[in-house]
Amino acid sequence: MRSYMFLVTLFICALTDIVTFRIKNLILIISAAGLLLCDLSGFSGGDTLTDLQAGLIIFLVLIPFYLSGLMSAGDIKLLMLSAMYAGLPSICMITAASIISSSAIVICMSFYRKEPLTKIKFPFAFALLLGAFPFWFSIF
Repeated sequence: MRSYMFLVTLFICALTDIVTFRIKNLILIISAAGLLLCDLSGFSGGDTLTDLQAGLIIFLVLIPFYLSGLMSAGDIKLLMLSAMYAGLPSICMITAASIISSSAIVICMSFYRKEPLTKIKFPFAFALLLGAFPFWFSIF
């Protein structure tokens, strides 16, 4: 159940991020509430405290990126929620795969558009969806 909720959340966030370059808070709040309800009811097999701990650790690691302007608040909130779903070890692999896949796409876009890399905007939620794709069958 958790993997399906995670996939649907990432897919909806990726669609809205592609269209508007923003991640809606309502999507994240509904998804987090659904995850916590599943955890508290024992339906998902997850541990609520471990999920919250993973989200807090990701928040503390990524807050300097937000303060320096390298990441937006929506990206950090989405990564926090992803850490709550996938767990701390898996979110490290997903983030690394996201960085690799998005870097390759941005470089290809730069060559195609003949623009410098600094001018290209790329939605991070889509990169996170791409990065999570290889791990769907192994992280849950």
